[in-house]
Amino acid sequence: MTISEHELHAYLDGELDEDRYAEIEKLLAADSALAARVADFRSDKNRLGQVFGAGDMRPLPAEWLKRIAAGKEPQVTRFTPRLTQRMIGAIAATILLILGAWLTLARSGTGEDAIIAEALAARSQAMATQQVVDVSVSAPGEERNQVLSKALDMNVKAPDLGKLGYQLADIRIYSGVPGGKSVELRYRGEQNRVFTVYLRHPSGPPQVDLLQRDGLRICIWQDEYVGSVMLGEMSAGEMARAASAAYAGLTL
Repeated sequence: MTISEHELHAYLDGELDEDRYAEIEKLLAADSALAARVADFRSDKNRLGQVFGAGDMRPLPAEWLKRIAAGKEPQVTRFTPRLTQRMIGAIAATILLILGAWLTLARSGTGEDAIIAEALAARSQAMATQQVVDVSVSAPGEERNQVLSKALDMNVKAPDLGKLGYQLADIRIYSGVPGGKSVELRYRGEQNRVFTVYLRHPSGPPQVDLLQRDGLRICIWQDEYVGSVMLGEMSAGEMARAASAAYAGLTL
């Protein structure tokens, strides 16, 4: 019996059926190395959840429950980052973990943020690329960062998501978007799973949102400095971890 990286995260997020959950429990009991790996993932998740102490254990506001029952999006107060990048990443990641555990949002194309529409078009390769850099055959770490910074005209780095099982495959540069140019970082994981990070200058005020469309999890995360949209076929908890690591890795 084998278990994929995706199933490990789904196991931690409680998104498996009872039979598969029991199978993985047996596998973990027999494989100490795998059990240690799961313990590391759980520890990372717990550390994020402890940023606000027991905040994720408090009951949801009654008004939010009413809006969820009515199929409406809870009104979440946006925050404007004023702290260090590391603190911002920890706070926003916790917000995603709390919301992602119980809320799946859906938006129609009407009124949707332009940056999300661009990110979806880039992922489906519906946008014409100005340049594609295949980092599997060229562009070591520092060169990747230079390509990224030059295209966006800002000091950012290509996040290292190796600990989450994703390796950067290529960098795609687009032109003709608000702010000048945009960039898509395309990562690949187990079973050729794709995780993309779309970057450009902000399209609006600071915000962190978690969405879902046709099985694709979407996280828009932007501040006054950079607008980013992360996309992947994964659970809400896995997206929270991947998005927080990607966002923090842009500058740290």
